[in-house]
Amino acid sequence: MIGQIIRLKIQEGKEDAFESLVAQLAKDVAANEPGSIYDIRRIKGEPLTYFYFISFPDHAAYNRYMTADYHQQMSPKAVAMLDGEPVFEDLETFC
Repeated sequence: MIGQIIRLKIQEGKEDAFESLVAQLAKDVAANEPGSIYDIRRIKGEPLTYFYFISFPDHAAYNRYMTADYHQQMSPKAVAMLDGEPVFEDLETFC
């Protein structure tokens, strides 16, 4: 399994647009990527800060996600809404 967590902050006033984008991406992943997990949450008490948990069954699934049209179309729009650089952390499976 390939896993990653991402913490990011968006610009004030962009919440609705950002949440709409990532909600659609979550639907696209669920419909097109069996076995993949795409979960995003707001950080409690920090309404502009979000935490992603993404997991893929293997490297091929991760590569399909990264090159999927829906991901390629959403990413630049979401990046334009960021306030600072996101923090990416790769996860290791241990059990």
